[in-house]
Amino acid sequence: MSTQASRAGGKLNLFDFAVVVVVLLALAGFFLARAGHAGVNKVIQGVSRVAIKVYMVGVKTEDLDLFKVGDKSAITIRNQPVQPPMTISEVKHWPKQVSFLSADGKKALSFPDPAQPLANDFEVTVVDQADVTADGYVVRGNKIKVGNQIDLEGFKYRIQGVVVDITPVK
Repeated sequence: MSTQASRAGGKLNLFDFAVVVVVLLALAGFFLARAGHAGVNKVIQGVSRVAIKVYMVGVKTEDLDLFKVGDKSAITIRNQPVQPPMTISEVKHWPKQVSFLSADGKKALSFPDPAQPLANDFEVTVVDQADVTADGYVVRGNKIKVGNQIDLEGFKYRIQGVVVDITPVK
């Protein structure tokens, strides 16, 4: 009995020391984050509805009504699905173009690409709520900026595009 009493009486072994250090570091991190001295928190300045414009190049499809205004489209940012799906508010599409110099060489002319007759370029705008921070918009925990790769996904499609504009919606 005296051996157990002396162990419980104040000697710390390596495991006990490690547990104490981890608890102290966790408490320090918690209080630093609450005080605003850690990079894990961003001060939210407000919430705004934003329109996220996504540009998709060379989508090969016969169905030009793939995206419909009012439909829902799930998005994926940096391999992270964002739920629930966002609402499509605007759709533009045109045939994929190729450029040539004019006969006089002074200007460029563009024509639909004859080598890819099914290829179309799409510009799809989705609308959702976003937190506004000092350095941009955060959509459900994902910071989103112009240039981000983004996937739009619906019943018939999963297409990768790039964010070309983010604007607040009134």
